[in-house]
Amino acid sequence: MEHKLVIGVGSTAQVIIFSPTEVAKLFHDHISDDFIEHEYTIHKNIIQSGLPVPEVRWGKPIPGKRALIYKKVEGLTLTSILESQPQKALHFLKKMATLQTIVHEKKLSALPSQFDVLKQKIMSVKELNVDDKKRINKRLEELPKSNCLCHGDFHPDNILITKNEAVIIDWCDATSGNRMADLARTLLILRYGGLQDRTSFLNFRTTLYSRKLLAMYYRKSYTRHYQLSSKELESWMVPIAAARLSENLPDVEKKLLLSIIQKGLIRN
Repeated sequence: MEHKLVIGVGSTAQVIIFSPTEVAKLFHDHISDDFIEHEYTIHKNIIQSGLPVPEVRWGKPIPGKRALIYKKVEGLTLTSILESQPQKALHFLKKMATLQTIVHEKKLSALPSQFDVLKQKIMSVKELNVDDKKRINKRLEELPKSNCLCHGDFHPDNILITKNEAVIIDWCDATSGNRMADLARTLLILRYGGLQDRTSFLNFRTTLYSRKLLAMYYRKSYTRHYQLSSKELESWMVPIAAARLSENLPDVEKKLLLSIIQKGLIRN
C-alpha cells in the first residue's frame, strides 16, 4: 500500500487516494461483511434523497481488501476551516445548522431505529453500572419517537466545504428517529468532542467556555429553521451522552460526559 496516500484512519477503516477522482475506504479485517453492506445500502439511500453526498460504488483497490469507492470531494473539512479561519466560525456554524435542519426534513425507509441503536450503545458502556444503564434506558423509552433522517454523527469533521457547496460524509450511523436526539449529539460534540487535558488550567477553561458559546450559537442558528422545545432537547442529553460513552473517547471528554449523566440522573 506504499504507493497509496492514506488520508484518514478510523476504527472501522482507513481512507486512501484511489485515483484523481476517487477515494477508497479500506475496511479493517475485523469489520464484518454485513457492516460494509449496511454502509453501502444506507449511502445509496441517502444519495436518492437528494442530499449533498458523494457517489459510492463497490471496488477492490488492494488485493484481499474489502472497500467502498467514493467520489473524491475537492474541499476541506469544516474542522480545518474553523481552526485556520476562526474569524469565520459563526458564518460556517450557521451554514452547518441550516444543513442539519435540511437533513432532518428527510424521511427514509429501511434505516435502523434510532431508539434501538441508542439502547444497544448504552448497554455496552463500561463506565456505567447496571442500575444507571437501566434508568437511562427507561428515560429513553419515555422520550418521543419520530421518523426523521438522523445522520448520527453530524459534526464539522464530517462536513466538507467545496467551492460550490457543503458535502456531508460518513453516513454509517444514520438512523430513523427524533431530530432532537441528533441535535443533542451535535451539541455535545461541539462542546466536548476530542477535548484533551494537555494545556494549562486557564487555557483548558478558556477552551471549554469558547466551545460552550459556539454550541449555544449553533443551537440558536438551528432554531431559526425549527422551533424546538428546550425542555425536550434537554431531556435527550443524558441518553445521548451515555450512548457516546460507548465510543473510544479521550479521558477528559469521558469525565465531562459522566458528569452530565450523573447530574441528570440526580435531578430526576
